[in-house]
Amino acid sequence: MRLLIAFAACFALAACSASSEETRADDDFDQRVHRYIVENPEVIEEALVALQQRARAREQAQLAAGAQQYRDALFADARDPAVGPENADLTIVEFFDYRCPYCVQVNDWLTGVMERHEGRVRVVFKELPLLGAASEEAARAALAVWALSPEIYGDFHDALMQAGQPMNAERIDHIAAEHGIEPDALREAMAAPEIEEHLDSVYQLARSIGVSGTPFFVIGDEIIPGADIGRLNRIVAAALED
Repeated sequence: MRLLIAFAACFALAACSASSEETRADDDFDQRVHRYIVENPEVIEEALVALQQRARAREQAQLAAGAQQYRDALFADARDPAVGPENADLTIVEFFDYRCPYCVQVNDWLTGVMERHEGRVRVVFKELPLLGAASEEAARAALAVWALSPEIYGDFHDALMQAGQPMNAERIDHIAAEHGIEPDALREAMAAPEIEEHLDSVYQLARSIGVSGTPFFVIGDEIIPGADIGRLNRIVAAALED
């Protein structure tokens, strides 16, 4: 009942001022609503919270529908870097940016999941550099390493995540050299048109689904925007019956 009154109050506040032709009954209703709001201001907050919850639920439903529609592109694009066996019990898809601090945080969680469930989890990495030229430089380098030496992609990925700032060409080349990739070979691979096409396709996929930020996870039928590690743990535990 309080929620219904709250919605009525919000509607009344948003309505135009009463005209001289309105009936006395309308005036009485307005006065009652106004008096109720003054005496119970918390109902406005309750109504706003309820509206926000409904908006989040609609957004989540739209994201889930998008992920279902583009499921093959999410889970079965052979161009995507991936770590873990192809026949793993659980596949985790992550959209990420190397300069996103929340992605750095959640990468530690991913590493822990892979270690705890060795051989049972596969991670598909969707390079989505949204934070500028430095992010794109790092994404191109990672995809180049995947093309040159896919077996070291996981270690290179972790090293970029842990590199901090600045994320510039010199630092990226140094990290590549530490992992046995010659900088000249890296730069040549980074310039390949296939990498540009791949980044464009990931960006278009993210737009089609409704991904607006990183990190963003798809695990089975579950959609997890952001670094919600508690929810991520619950989903993984349920999927692997921990």
